[in-house]
Amino acid sequence: MPSIIWHSLTRRWVQSLSTLLAVAVGVGILFALYLLYLGVSVGLDTGKKRLGADLLVIPEEAQVDPEAVLFTGAPMNIYMSKDLEDKTRNVSGVARVTSHFFTQTLGEGHCTLSKATRLIGYTPEADWVIRPWLRNMEGGDDLADDEILIGSKVEGHKGGKAGILGKEFRVADVMDPSGTSLDESILMPIDMARSLTKETPYLELFWGKYGRPESLISAILVDVEDESKENSIIFDIERLGGVKVVQTSGVLRNIKSQMDILFLIILGGGLLAALSSVLQFFARFFSLAWDRKGEWGLYRALGATRRDLKLLVVGEALFLNLGGIVTGLALGTILYKVILIFLRRQKAFPFIEPSLAAVLYGLAGIVVIFSFVGVLSAWFPAGQSGKIEPSSAMALGDID
Repeated sequence: MPSIIWHSLTRRWVQSLSTLLAVAVGVGILFALYLLYLGVSVGLDTGKKRLGADLLVIPEEAQVDPEAVLFTGAPMNIYMSKDLEDKTRNVSGVARVTSHFFTQTLGEGHCTLSKATRLIGYTPEADWVIRPWLRNMEGGDDLADDEILIGSKVEGHKGGKAGILGKEFRVADVMDPSGTSLDESILMPIDMARSLTKETPYLELFWGKYGRPESLISAILVDVEDESKENSIIFDIERLGGVKVVQTSGVLRNIKSQMDILFLIILGGGLLAALSSVLQFFARFFSLAWDRKGEWGLYRALGATRRDLKLLVVGEALFLNLGGIVTGLALGTILYKVILIFLRRQKAFPFIEPSLAAVLYGLAGIVVIFSFVGVLSAWFPAGQSGKIEPSSAMALGDID
C-alpha cells in the first residue's frame, strides 16, 4: 500500500506539491504567530512584575527611548546629581525611591564578556528591585565586594567568574529571565560600580562633563502611594528640573497596544493562508470521486477490496497533510526567528522565549487541527471509492 500511495502522489506531483505547500504555509504562519504572541505575552506579564517601580526618573538631556532603558541592556552612560534622589523622595505622594548607577563593560582585554554590557550599580540599603533576586542565594541577601549578579542573556562568563574593567568577580547567581533590561545587564553594589569606573580612561570624559562618579546617579526608581495620582506626582518630579519621568505602566500599555495591532495583521494573513490551504485540500480530495473512478475501478478489477481503496485515499491525505505540517512547523520556526530579529531591531520590548512545554502544547494543537482537516477532506472520496464497481474501469480512462 505505501508504494501505491507514493506512486499515486508522484504521478500527480504538481498537484501533490501545491497541496503540501498550501498546508505548510498555513501551518507555518500560525505556528510563528503562536510563538511570537506567547513570548510577548509572557514577557509583558513578567516584565510588569519585575520592573519593580511605578516611575523611572532619568536625566532630562538623555537622548534615549524609554523602552531602551527598560528592556535592553545596551550600554547607557547617563548621569545626574545624586541630590535629586532626596528631592524626589520628598515629593508628596512618593512612597519610596532607590537609585541606580549605570556604566558599562569594555572590550580590548579589560573585560571577559563577549560584548559591551550595561553594568548597574544598585543601592543595597534602599533597594527593593534587585534584593528579591538575592534572597535565594546561599550567601544571604546581599553581594560581597567581589560578587556580581548576571542577567540570563549575558554571555562570556566562564567557571563562575567574569573579568570586568580589569577586576575579577565571582558570579553569585544567574538571574531567571525577566523580560526587562536586567536580562542583559550585570548588577553589583553602587559603590563598587563607581569605584570600578572612576579610574577607567575611557570613561573619564563623562566625569569631566558631569562630575565625579561618587556624586552621580543614572536613574531613580519610584513607587507611588496612590496610582490614581501618578500624573500629578510626575508633574511635581519634573518641576525639580533636569529630569524626565517614564511611566512604566504607560510604556507597557503602549507596547501591548502596538503588538496587538501587529498580531491582528499577522493573524489575519495566517487565517487566510490556513483557510486557503483547507479549501485547496478539500477541493483536491473532493474531486477524486469523479476524476479517478477509472483508476479505482481497475484496482477493484485486480482484486482490491473496498477497504483497500479507502485506505489508499486516506493514506494520500495523511501523507500530504503530515508532510505539510512538518514542513510548515520548520518554516514557522524560521519565520518566527526572522520576525523576532526584525522586531527587536525596530523596537525594544519585553520578550521571554516560550518554554518547551508551551511550544509542545501549541505544536500538538496545530497537528491535531490540521490532521482532523486532512481526514475530513478524505472522508467523502474514501466513501465514494468503496462504491466503485470493477466494470467502471472499462468505461473510464484514468488508468496508468
